[in-house]
Amino acid sequence: MGDAVTRQELLQKSASLLGRFSYEVRVSNALALFDINTVAEDLLVPIFATILDCPNLQNQNRIQMNFPAVDLGCNVRRISIQVTSDASSSKINETLEKFQSHGLDADFDRVLVYVLTERQQSYNSKALAATVVGFPIKFSPSRDILDFHGLAQLIGELSNEKIQRVCDLLEGEFKKADANSRFRSELDAFLSVSGQKIEDEKRTKKYIPSVFVETSGTKEQMRFFAHPMFFHRKIDDALRRFSLERFNELLRLAQIDEVQGDLPSLADLPVPKDLPDLRDRLTAQLEETTRLKDQVSVFSWYGERDERYVPKDYLTGYWTVFRHNVESNGSGVHRSLDKMTDQINLALAKIFLVTGMAGQGKTNFVCDLVENQFKKFEIPTIFIPARKLNDFHGPNRIRDYITNNRFAPEAKDIHDLLAVFDGVAKECGKPFILAIDGINEIGDLDGFVSELRVFLDALCQYDFVKVIITCRNEFFDHKFAGVFEPQFSDHLHRVQDLRSEMSDDNKSRLLRSYLGHFQIGVSLSNSAKEFLKNDLILLRIFCDIHEGKSIGNVPEIYKGDLFEAYLKMKIDDFPTPLRRIALASIYKICAGMLESGEFSQVQLGGFSDLEMEIVEKLIGEDIILRRELPTIGLRSIGVENISFTYDEMRDFLIAHFLVFELNANAPEKIDEIFRAVTAWPIYEGFFRYTYVLARKSNNDGIVRACEAFDDFDQHYINNLELLSDEVQTEADVSRVRSLLQSLSVVDDIHHLAWTLFRKRDEAAPLSVRVLIDHLADLDDAALEKFVKAMFSSEHGYIDDRWKDRVSHLLKSLLGLDDDHQSGLGTPALGVALYFVPFARWDEREATKNLFSRKADEPVFRDAVGMCNQARSGFVRACIAEISGEQALA
Repeated sequence: MGDAVTRQELLQKSASLLGRFSYEVRVSNALALFDINTVAEDLLVPIFATILDCPNLQNQNRIQMNFPAVDLGCNVRRISIQVTSDASSSKINETLEKFQSHGLDADFDRVLVYVLTERQQSYNSKALAATVVGFPIKFSPSRDILDFHGLAQLIGELSNEKIQRVCDLLEGEFKKADANSRFRSELDAFLSVSGQKIEDEKRTKKYIPSVFVETSGTKEQMRFFAHPMFFHRKIDDALRRFSLERFNELLRLAQIDEVQGDLPSLADLPVPKDLPDLRDRLTAQLEETTRLKDQVSVFSWYGERDERYVPKDYLTGYWTVFRHNVESNGSGVHRSLDKMTDQINLALAKIFLVTGMAGQGKTNFVCDLVENQFKKFEIPTIFIPARKLNDFHGPNRIRDYITNNRFAPEAKDIHDLLAVFDGVAKECGKPFILAIDGINEIGDLDGFVSELRVFLDALCQYDFVKVIITCRNEFFDHKFAGVFEPQFSDHLHRVQDLRSEMSDDNKSRLLRSYLGHFQIGVSLSNSAKEFLKNDLILLRIFCDIHEGKSIGNVPEIYKGDLFEAYLKMKIDDFPTPLRRIALASIYKICAGMLESGEFSQVQLGGFSDLEMEIVEKLIGEDIILRRELPTIGLRSIGVENISFTYDEMRDFLIAHFLVFELNANAPEKIDEIFRAVTAWPIYEGFFRYTYVLARKSNNDGIVRACEAFDDFDQHYINNLELLSDEVQTEADVSRVRSLLQSLSVVDDIHHLAWTLFRKRDEAAPLSVRVLIDHLADLDDAALEKFVKAMFSSEHGYIDDRWKDRVSHLLKSLLGLDDDHQSGLGTPALGVALYFVPFARWDEREATKNLFSRKADEPVFRDAVGMCNQARSGFVRACIAEISGEQALA
């Protein structure tokens, strides 16, 4: 009797659970949440395995994506099952037709259709009846089309033990769903508090969505990092396309053993069902691609030179014949493998680090990611503006910031939090991401360095919690580089310059968006466009200065002039009593920073009421100053902490204070500052503006002090474009000519040469004419070396691909209309002729033809004339050919 009661209870329980399962599927489908059908497939595997005694039953879609006709299959019992929420006759008919057309009767002797919602009462379709008659295996709609009622009948035939197992499976799924539902409710509220921080960034105009233009390269990298479960399929696609056939054919011709590897098979591994499964799959793919890359490396131009392939003596002849083809093809194979391993490493990475100069769009990039990309894919994310961590005390600032949220889980330490987040990630199949923006804005940098190291160490112990961190370059190099390398190098992906990841078209679109958003009418020269396109902080300040104005033609823009104009604009808005002391109040902040050696923030103790009023007005704008709360507890009550909003403006203002205030009233302090400055994180920016302002104000003493620094030449090269025409002298021309002759570092040659190339005003001492005079003095070997450096990439020059970049530049010249070609000016066209000998054949001949056709136009004729004195035989031959073609014409 007891057994009978127990059985009855089990049957009632199983029927109730199946009914709930069917109801929730109907509700989810009504809400267009069709992924419930995929979840149902996985749940039904163990249930049907129990009911049908099919221990080998598996989800066919996990073996092969979009498996035809059926979803579940057992190759031992030869039973297959289609799982659908569509109960129509046409759906059943379609399933049977696909089953037959794909020849699945060779694998299965029975096919069932399980309707997740509820089957029709009858299936009298003539089309279905005809399909059943011709079906290669027996199929009965009344027997083989099931819903939860039919499943309950089958369960009624099972032993109590198996019924209990079915109940346990369903109950376990519902318990998890109920717990997830409760947790999801709190999680969504918890994450929405973080989302409010994005709105704060909008209000302060640190994030302006209407002027955001994505960096497509970095966005692609972020896809693999932040949503590997979805985007790992791109890796699979690359693996499937990979082939060693041509490379191995060349190896055989060179009498070298083939390279063994079958990457396409790695794409056909079982489809991952969760993040742990994906991690194992990616790890296996990484091991094999890395092993293969090591084999190919010896035949690649990218491999270590001392590891290059060396043939045995009797094979030297073969290698001589086939070496170039083998290494060329091997380099292509190596690049493909590099790309794949980079993508896999990104998917496995834990830390995504973005560094760059101030104002280069790091905050816009992160905010757009969180608000749009991560929200779209429902990736759980906490956004942390790092300056807000100043509201909390070390060593648990990150934990305390996160838990300062009424929906936060209880956590005694960071591990408690990370464990919760790791669990969320596993449940939703997406990493849990912490995005910490601007760690250079932490007041207690020394304290935060050790805190960040501990935090990252903890985070890396949890497989599916990841962090995005942004930092200004010089702060990273000065304070944080040692945190990330080498301890976390295996977990790290770094984007060193976010702006370099943007295409030129995207930068142009960004410039247009800014000018449109701020309603500015302006005609910018090409150099002014490039200037603003490549420095968002200046673009923003430029737009603030000129908002709503039509300012006509702008040939050149200088940073210091912008900062000065912006500050003057703000001060001019002050009432007269404040206007008189405004600059002195800013100088007082600068003095405090210099005295303390602390440049991220300064205390306002000792400021008068009028000075505080000025500070409050500037903080209200949040462009020059921003408020920072004290970090030293109760002792600091009543004392405000502030910092400069934009670091580069801070550097300018501190330099302005030294050149115009200290130089007049306390010159003895200047030597003291110059002795200390090389150890400061502001060194580069401070030096830049100190030198430029000293030049503009004819302060020879400070100029000489700057020139006495060991690394002055490097500063001079990096900041040459900041020297406006009116301060340039013949001494600058001599210095630049000397540098052009003596430089050996490719990056320096590249920077200096292109800086001169962009200076088209021949009336200025420093212009493109200085460059063309230098080119004229170079013989063939020296000219090739110089042009090679000008067209080098960040990877240096590999093989002769620098010539492709020469060709690309000439191709852009050829693509201009007549007016734009002439508008480049004689010296720029003359420089182009020095590039012609090193271009590919098509562009070389087309450029010579262009000059020959336009030889009667003054600008082209004079450009050819400028090159008549060239020392290079390459260039003289080019000029002779152009002149000869003209004579023949």
